[in-house]
Amino acid sequence: MIKDKTTDQKENKMENLGLSEEGLSRRNFLKGMAIGAAGIAVSSAIPGYTVFADVEAPLANGVSRAEFIGKISNYFAWPHPTEYNDVWKAPLKQFKDVKTLDRYGKQIETAYEEKVTSGVGAGYFDPNAQIARQDAAVMLVKAFHLPLTTKTGLFKDEASISAYARTSVNTLAALGYITIGTDQLFNPKRALTGDEMEVLFIKITGSMVAPVQALPKDNAIAPRRYVKLYCPTPGATIHYTTDGSEPTADSEVYTIETKGHIMEMIGTRGGGPDEPVPTDRVVTYKAIAFKDGMAASPVQTFTWKLHRPLIDDFQVLQMAKKTSISPAIFRICNDSESVRPLAWYIEGPASGILFDALQTPADKKNLKTFVDGFATKPYILIVGHEHGDHDAQAMNFMNAGVDVYLNERGWASTSSTSGPFKPIFSTTESQAKVKNVEEGMKFDLGGGIVFDVVALPGHANGNVAIHDRKNGLLFASDFYGCTRAGSADNVGVAGMPPDILLSFVQQSYSKYTKDGGKSDKLFTGHDESALSDNNLKLYEAALQQVVDKGEGGCRPSLRGGTDAPGARTTMIGDMWKDGTNWCAIKLTGIIGDNAEFLSSTTDLKLRPYMADAANVDVNYNFGGHVKYSVLSNIEFVGGELVGKTVEYAAPGAPFTWAGKEITVKNALQNRFNPWAYDYTVKVPKSNSSITVIPTSMSTKAASITVDGKAVAYKSSNKIAVKDGQVITVKVVAADNATTSTYTFKVAMV
Repeated sequence: MIKDKTTDQKENKMENLGLSEEGLSRRNFLKGMAIGAAGIAVSSAIPGYTVFADVEAPLANGVSRAEFIGKISNYFAWPHPTEYNDVWKAPLKQFKDVKTLDRYGKQIETAYEEKVTSGVGAGYFDPNAQIARQDAAVMLVKAFHLPLTTKTGLFKDEASISAYARTSVNTLAALGYITIGTDQLFNPKRALTGDEMEVLFIKITGSMVAPVQALPKDNAIAPRRYVKLYCPTPGATIHYTTDGSEPTADSEVYTIETKGHIMEMIGTRGGGPDEPVPTDRVVTYKAIAFKDGMAASPVQTFTWKLHRPLIDDFQVLQMAKKTSISPAIFRICNDSESVRPLAWYIEGPASGILFDALQTPADKKNLKTFVDGFATKPYILIVGHEHGDHDAQAMNFMNAGVDVYLNERGWASTSSTSGPFKPIFSTTESQAKVKNVEEGMKFDLGGGIVFDVVALPGHANGNVAIHDRKNGLLFASDFYGCTRAGSADNVGVAGMPPDILLSFVQQSYSKYTKDGGKSDKLFTGHDESALSDNNLKLYEAALQQVVDKGEGGCRPSLRGGTDAPGARTTMIGDMWKDGTNWCAIKLTGIIGDNAEFLSSTTDLKLRPYMADAANVDVNYNFGGHVKYSVLSNIEFVGGELVGKTVEYAAPGAPFTWAGKEITVKNALQNRFNPWAYDYTVKVPKSNSSITVIPTSMSTKAASITVDGKAVAYKSSNKIAVKDGQVITVKVVAADNATTSTYTFKVAMV
């Protein structure tokens, strides 16, 4: 056995040869693997590298390397890179003999990312081989970041412990995690048994607080990070510092409820090329955790390298090619923009649409010139909503003669400074050229490719989406939020109660899917890849749980540094485990406060949609969610509801636009209003029946009846109809006392 003179020499030589400190078995050498960049073929011991044999003999109860590393990974709850959406994450590290979907595949790959294992060499892990006791010791010491001992001579067979494992074995023994028997033998190359594995874990996790973990991983460069700390030890208290000092029990306490994901970025959320800030920043957190009766965790140091160029070129990626029936789709972004919004260029056979206009100021770069480099048809610009990270380049298009559309409910904020963003349409001339875009409008790109406009107020009053029902394409800007885990993103809808918003969301989805329409692909303002129809359902579910549970359906915001601590949020799914299949929506107020975040008749100026005389002393807050006796949506197949104008909020303040003082109502036309009770349904004279699909606001409603017959939530109910007939729908709330009755008069047309 030949040993290197120093540990550094040994590690360097092993790295050059593609080997691992866990060693490489003779069996794997005999598989004929070629090792190292120099192409050295190994079939026997290599000078300067220790080769050890497999475990002495497989045991019936021996633990495989895969099972053991799975135990470690599961304990620390390390998310696999495929389980979260982070455009800046480091490339996935993989072994040649492990697939992600293998049993324990994800756990092995996360342990590799955490540097708990580097495999057996040459890019292999040998997952099915039983793990030697000495290799188990190495992995445990690395995973728990145990301080290495200098003690030696603890075992009589110490000389038979491989050099790379000796200190780890002695460390576990010195700390009392490995029992030194009367024979003082360790048996380093014997397979670890299942019972031994369980004893080791019980001893370690029962006596010391596990090291603090941090997300996102600090192995990638990004323009911003939202930092989450957690400790696998239940009940442990995390203390941390951000100034490089060692944390103690007196350092600041971290909890997810009070801190959320702590925002670390270059500059500000509204920042861009005008910000006088460095392009690079290093963020360092040090964390320790304590729990009574247990040894404190080792101090963990996390270092994130942030980089954001203050001025950069636009980038484009074609997401879909044009066909005779579907449009080409291009994704556009700029890495100098602090929140990296996305714009989408959509082109059909005859014309195109640029949806949103990014964050870079118009005097710094010209997006119009950039888009003209790949657009082949004349196009318009539709600004999905009026926030400054989505409309900054609009003037470059307007100045070039491109028609610019923005919903009038968003005009006021673009004519003056809004939050961190500068005014976009600041002159009378530019304001006069802005075209209103509203629900009901259609944009025909040729070849049967038609986009319908759908109004989606909530995140912003002027939010609109465009929907190609035939191809299932939905471009919605920020309305449906963002699933980037590394950003801890939620979508704010604090200006609108979740119950009326739930109604609007359900009605919009009914429009998407009516008469065979589809919504297969959702393109948001901050997700680099298309989301799916499931994300629309998750958004609805996040609102639904608040309606069903009230405050019990909420949790504190995860977006620290931007939202107030404890900001009321509803969330479905886990951003670190569910990939893009999660949703978070920030509501009004702070958890536990007296804010009326659900609808009430307390102030009808704020809630004008509840002005019907039948709504007396209605308040769904403070436990009142059990009184929801209203519908949130109703669909008619074979008929068409004549909707009402729904004022979902007080009108905006008067403002000057194109030289005139105007006031814009916050209202949607031809919508179902849950708190208005008398409607007309138009039915073609050729139809003798229609299908009624009622949806109660709360899924906990005690009952729904249609013409006196009990029906199920969202059920389809066929009804024979004639002119003048009145269909009655009654809803009884979860409290079994509160009721609402709707009438729908049939008009044969």
